[in-house]
Amino acid sequence: MSEIKYSEKEKAILNGMINLIKSGANPYLVKVSDIAKSAGVGKGTIYDYFQTKEEVILKAMLLNISNEIDLLAKRIDAKSRFKEKYYEVLSSIVENLQNKFSTFNILISSGKLPEFKDNHMQGNHHCSSHRNRIEAIIDQLLSAGYKEGAIKDIESKAYQRMVMNGSLFAFGNYLTMQKHYPGISLQEAMDYSYKIIMKSLN
Repeated sequence: MSEIKYSEKEKAILNGMINLIKSGANPYLVKVSDIAKSAGVGKGTIYDYFQTKEEVILKAMLLNISNEIDLLAKRIDAKSRFKEKYYEVLSSIVENLQNKFSTFNILISSGKLPEFKDNHMQGNHHCSSHRNRIEAIIDQLLSAGYKEGAIKDIESKAYQRMVMNGSLFAFGNYLTMQKHYPGISLQEAMDYSYKIIMKSLN
């Protein structure tokens, strides 16, 4: 579960914003009245909990990231074998990059990714919370691999995390720069990413 806690009214407002985004609205063009209507609250209620519309947008984005992390954790838990768990992470990356309503693509399409990064980094609690949860998922994935005997626990934790992060980054690079990987199918890219783990942690 998320470490970031919101009141029921705050959740209603933030989910109202998320619903607007998922319906195709540009988050930076919506009005406070649009958010209030989507959330089922009065316009004045928005300002009882948030200082500005931009704060609602930022926190809605952060909540959406939190929801995406929750979903990823559940998907991984539903798989029994290490390889299946790892490929589930890869599939999630594919889906998020292909889904125009994912947080990443919304920010890219609206040209707000640099601004979001600045605001996100300023909110240390939010940034640390998401980073820690992702690290926990990676550690759980590694632990599953050790218990199964698919990989060996012989290197430092920092090295293990770097290998895992490196393999996922390499796969993400393939997805966003496919013109530089002519003739390489999605399945092959997934297999190569998994091979990085197998060779580096065995």
